[in-house]
Amino acid sequence: MRKLLTVVFVLAFVTFAWAGWNHVETVFAFGDVDSVLVGGYGSYSGDWWGMNSPHGVVVDSEGKIWVTLHSGYGADQSGSCEFWGYNHAAAISAMDTCHWKPLYCFMPDGSPASFSPITMLSFPDGSTDTLYAESINNGSGKGISLDMDGNILLSSFSTVYRVNSATGEGMNKFTPSIMGSITEAVQDPENGLVYVGYVVPGSKPLYLLDEELALIGNAIDTTTQIMRSIAVMSKSDGVHLYTGSTWNGVGVLHWFSADPEFEAFTIVDTLGNSADAMLWAESLDWTPDGNLLVGTVTSTYAGALGDVWWIMDTETGELLEQIGFAAPDPPVASYVTPVPGGANGPRGGFFTDENTLYTVDFYLWTLDKWEQGAAVDEEVTVPRNFELMQNYPNPFNPSTVIPFAINKEGNVTMTVYNVLGEKVATLINNEKRAAGTYNVHFNASKLATGMYIYKVQFNGQEMSQKMLYVK
Repeated sequence: MRKLLTVVFVLAFVTFAWAGWNHVETVFAFGDVDSVLVGGYGSYSGDWWGMNSPHGVVVDSEGKIWVTLHSGYGADQSGSCEFWGYNHAAAISAMDTCHWKPLYCFMPDGSPASFSPITMLSFPDGSTDTLYAESINNGSGKGISLDMDGNILLSSFSTVYRVNSATGEGMNKFTPSIMGSITEAVQDPENGLVYVGYVVPGSKPLYLLDEELALIGNAIDTTTQIMRSIAVMSKSDGVHLYTGSTWNGVGVLHWFSADPEFEAFTIVDTLGNSADAMLWAESLDWTPDGNLLVGTVTSTYAGALGDVWWIMDTETGELLEQIGFAAPDPPVASYVTPVPGGANGPRGGFFTDENTLYTVDFYLWTLDKWEQGAAVDEEVTVPRNFELMQNYPNPFNPSTVIPFAINKEGNVTMTVYNVLGEKVATLINNEKRAAGTYNVHFNASKLATGMYIYKVQFNGQEMSQKMLYVK
């Protein structure tokens, strides 16, 4: 794993971390130093065509990190492709050449697993499937999840594969009769049923599969919104299904069936919207305590609720906590620059425990690690002056980051006041800090909506800024 900030002179320090989810590190920057692992942006050469845009992440029981990528082309596979699909003239040099679109698996130390990248899946019956960009059946990562046994459910264009997490070998698969871009596939651990639909539903169904990925029937004859992700949970009254809605999103759709094998799902409610904005949900993943982690479309389209991860209560639809902040839309040249703690296209998350989260970002091309209430190690240049910067995001709900810089060692105090001048939080209490730039994480979830003033005192100097908390 690599530190991603390069400077002439660096100084290591630990930031103060308020309760909440804090960015720990960019584990992989597929558009930067880690492009060589996937042939991504920054390593266009020969037969490589930039693999990019991660579309899901899981961590298996051995700590291996699995990720599927949506866009670009992998290395040449010479020879006849078993299913010739689309002729991408710009990428194809001959009709007997296709381009791998692998599934990637990385060890806990960041090195590729011995069987990664997976370009061909072998199945117990002796058959094989090659994962390649020109296939009409697979070749574009659409989502990834763990099944009830800890194996991998990979959605690759129009096929769901179950992959053995220990060996990287295929176990079984489902390819529907209707070709089209499918959603993430998810399994209900209570009854083993698997659900998968289409990104653009039209008249296409959301399928119900058994544990071996054999088709049972339609869970829903047709969904109503463009979607990429599904979440499912069994309760005492039956099975509750949640689907995202993206591109003109209307929130997280809640569906219910008392018995999915015999009764189709019907819509119950739409969750997660605020008084001012609709929730455009790109990804849905369960938190350890049974809430939903919702990744939202870039704020350029989705507005105030876009470009972050939200933790949502499925009982009430309340957005409990924000993770990350909206990063600006990057031009192509900026894809190589990670934005620590930022998001521009959340496309999946995975909790390894109640305090550790991994996420992937579709447009920043990164895989990031977050910890709850953890201190964050960073490397920075020594600043020239004492400076208190504007918090980001601002306005915020409920978490924000307050940056400040000191040019020499000294004692620091940081406090937050309401507009009446009443102290509501002490973030740093007269602590000695080395010269450097610091990011202080502030969570205002227990405070009322309104304007607040944050103040830093350093070696007899004092600076303050305003910030706006909006629930």
